[in-house]
Amino acid sequence: MRRDIAEQFELDPDLTHLNHGAFGAVPRAVRQAQDRARARIEQAPMRAFRDELPDLLAAARESATRFLGLPAESTALVRNVTEAVGVVLQGLDIVPGDDVVVSNHGYLTAGWSAEARGATLRTAAFPVDADPDAVVAAFVAALTERTRLVVIDQITSPTALVLPVAAVAAAVAPVPVLVDAAHVPGALPELDIEALGVAFWAGNLHKWAYTPRAAATLWVAQEHRASMRPLVTSWSHGLPYPERFDLQGTVDHSSWVAVPDGLAAWRGLGGWEQVVRNADLLLRGAEHVRSALGTEHLQGGTPSAPCLRLVALPEGLATTSEDAEQLWQRLYAAGFVVPPIAFEGRCYLRLAAAPYNDESDYERLAAALPAVLDTVRATVGTP
Repeated sequence: MRRDIAEQFELDPDLTHLNHGAFGAVPRAVRQAQDRARARIEQAPMRAFRDELPDLLAAARESATRFLGLPAESTALVRNVTEAVGVVLQGLDIVPGDDVVVSNHGYLTAGWSAEARGATLRTAAFPVDADPDAVVAAFVAALTERTRLVVIDQITSPTALVLPVAAVAAAVAPVPVLVDAAHVPGALPELDIEALGVAFWAGNLHKWAYTPRAAATLWVAQEHRASMRPLVTSWSHGLPYPERFDLQGTVDHSSWVAVPDGLAAWRGLGGWEQVVRNADLLLRGAEHVRSALGTEHLQGGTPSAPCLRLVALPEGLATTSEDAEQLWQRLYAAGFVVPPIAFEGRCYLRLAAAPYNDESDYERLAAALPAVLDTVRATVGTP
């Protein structure tokens, strides 16, 4: 671990942290900024909620949209991408009898949210090594005459792929597309969200943009903004989009207020130059781990994310989610925060690279893995 960078976070130094993509890690200065925002609210709650928060939240939204290259009026602040999915499903009035298309690489809560509204899920299925044309074809094949919405991950959470969002959106038109971009802000450069041809785009800021948790954005194409409402009707009711999302009663708004501080921390950690460094480090780190395991390189035409990468475990090891959970516990007990991913009958390790990582983190994991795997083979059913 890079001690100079790690000092800016509050991570346990006794663990090797290789899973930044799950919940992020809030820099110490950003957590302190959020604490100051809470303290200011508590000094005079009436003043804060009535007089100060509207301007503070407008400034936070402006900071987030400028970071994403979007007009301020196009994008609402939400707590996370799952909340954004709920907003879209509600705004489109998804009901029983409607179909929603997701992929077998998608984040599960999006599908669960659709099912909770009574919709039928249709799955666009493709393997880890699929090329972009096969990805597009899988989404098209999942459409029915009842399809009301297509949900696609721009960076897939379990498999760390960058999917061809614009090509899928063009192929499934006129069905509206919602992009689950939970891992994208601060990780994928040269974004042009408005050029993707999608109706909705939702991205978390707490993963790779270093804001507090419960800070995310929902971009909505012009033609859908009038129908988008927050899931909780409160004091912003009656305001135009996106201001109508701002004041939802007495929730803790401090994560939003501290969004500019998180984005400033992202720039202070090196901005896009740091993203390039992380991507290069991840390539080297993944090769250390793959070589230690003796498994094959993953080949496919769909690119891996710059911040996340899969490494295959030996065939037959931890092929179910239950077995992967056991392996996760063994790895954590050995001091490694790295998730095993059971996907389509094969298990992988999903590695991440953050500014606080260095090559020794992956070397340490590579050295420890053979012994860890030896301890689990008898219990997770490998031949």
